Order: sequence, then C-alpha cells, then structure tokens
Amino acid sequence: MVTDKIIKNEIITLDLLVGDIAERIPPLTMKASVTDAFFIFMKDEKLSLIPVIDERQMVVGQLSRTKFLEKTILGRFGYGIHLNARKCVCEVMERFSLLFDYSLTIEEASMLIQSRPIENLYDDIIVTKNDKYFGTLPVNILLNAITQKTIILAKESNPLTGLPGNWAIQRETERRISNGNSFDTIYIDINNFKPYNDHYGFSSGDKVIIILGKIISETLRNYRNNFAGHIGGDDFIVLCLPEDSIPIAESIVEKFECYLPELHGDDFVRGYYTSKNRKGEEEVFSLLSLSCAIVSTETRHIASYAQLASVAAEIKAEAKRRAKINKGSVIFKERRND
Repeated sequence: MVTDKIIKNEIITLDLLVGDIAERIPPLTMKASVTDAFFIFMKDEKLSLIPVIDERQMVVGQLSRTKFLEKTILGRFGYGIHLNARKCVCEVMERFSLLFDYSLTIEEASMLIQSRPIENLYDDIIVTKNDKYFGTLPVNILLNAITQKTIILAKESNPLTGLPGNWAIQRETERRISNGNSFDTIYIDINNFKPYNDHYGFSSGDKVIIILGKIISETLRNYRNNFAGHIGGDDFIVLCLPEDSIPIAESIVEKFECYLPELHGDDFVRGYYTSKNRKGEEEVFSLLSLSCAIVSTETRHIASYAQLASVAAEIKAEAKRRAKINKGSVIFKERRND
C-alpha cells in the first residue's frame, strides 16, 4: 500500500514526485459499458475514481464513485440503472482538462489542486506520463506525503538556516543518481569565513550563514526540480537541472554581494579588513565572497554519493584557487567528458 510506504518512510524523498506515489488503477476505455463500471465499483468499495482513456491511452474523462452511483445508477427517480445500463461510459463520464504530470513535485500538485472546480476539489488526482495515463493518487495520500516530508525535514534541518542536513542531502543525491536523470550539484561556500568570524564575532558569522541560506532558498523558488541543503558551517549544496546551475549560482552570488555593505560596515568602503590567519598572524583579507563549484552528471558518470563527494573535492579546490587569485566570487563548472 502507498500509505504504508509513506508511513515507513520508504519512499519519502526531498523532491518527491506525484509519479513516485501514484497507484496504477486499471482504467476503462470509452466503449466500456455503464454496467462494467458499476460492477467494478461494487467489487472494490474503496475505489473512488476510475479514469477513462481512448485508444491512444490518453485520459478523456473520469467516473467519480459518488457522482456515478447517484446520477447514473440511482438517477433522479431511482431508474438510473434501467435507463443507462446499455450506455457507454463516454456518455456519462465527467470531462475535464486538468491532469497532473508524473514529474510534478507533491507541493506543486497540492497547489494545482486549488485551481480545480469546487465539486472536483477532493477527487483523486489522475497522473499522466508523456501525455498517457499513468495512475491515480488520492488527495489524502498526497497530503499525508507532504506531512511526512515536513516532519522528516524538521527533524533533520540545520538549526540556523532550516535547510536539510547531511542525511537528507545524501538521500536526495542517491535518489537522483538511481533515477538516471542528469543533474548538476553546486557546492557553495564562503571564502575566508574563519577570519571574518574571528574579526567580526560569532554572531556576525551566524548572520552571514543565515543570510546565505535565505538567499539560496529564495533563488530556488524560481526554478523547478531542485533541492538545497546545508552541509554544515559555511558549506551549502544545491541539486538542480544541468541547464539551471549557472543561472542559479550567478543569482546567488549577485544577491549575496548586495549584503556586503551591511556585513562589513566601515570596512566595505576600504574593500578589505585585517584579521589573524590560520597561523595566528595578522593578514589583510578581501571582503566576503563565494566559491561555487559545479559538478555535472551530464558530463561525468557518477555512480554514488561517495564518488560525487570525491569528484567535488577536486572541483571545489579549483574554485577556491581561482577565488584566491581573483579576490572575489567564482563560479567554476567542470566541462570534462568521461
């Protein structure tokens, strides 16, 4: 049962799609009879909706249990079954235009439900894949999945930023790898964060972390199929579609740099500050900046989370090297092909 899987957290992921939890309810063809539909509903008292498809497997309508039994079988004066028994379901089905694509996240599906007519608001969701019927999803199961996901995230979130931590990051990364669809991973960290922390104080350092977490979350609202996590300290991660990684990184850098006057105070005008380095010696440091290292499964075969982390170490080091030379933010995406 789908509900059992959700409760046991077997399929809860950080970017759960409606297709992941949809059930394959056998549909009826347009030429099926009203009597066929009636016996199907009578055989399964929990069945609330039957999709109706055409010869191309495309959804053309639905039979809602309550409406079908009340209007078609019972009828206004109790003669519905006698009047409609020989009819095809295409003559009595509900026609509609709103279908839910397999690739929608559960949150996106929840928002779409609000746009349905009030009489269809709590009908099961009909899910399609490549425009063909895929399955159905009861609204209560969808809401349960969202609730379970919220609980899991709350337990695992970083206390400063509210973003998912390492367990969730690993689980979501492995899910994307196993799905076989290409994705990019953006590793984001703050250049020279330790000397900033030492010079301005831990409360200021926490403020920087909170601001960056907020920027990342706000930026990703403009993109689909993404995930943001907080590895720890000043290290963050974003999983996204390959074509979105550069625009996302550029937007994050641009927004972060807008906060520099607030984060550096009088030092912003000078363009630098002095603090002790890792050797305990006074050193001049540039203003805060970001290193964004991007690893793409589109150009490099990644088989596991551990391998991704190993590859990322090399890319992150190069991004850091360039940031030190440029004395500013750097976005580095590896272009090699395996």
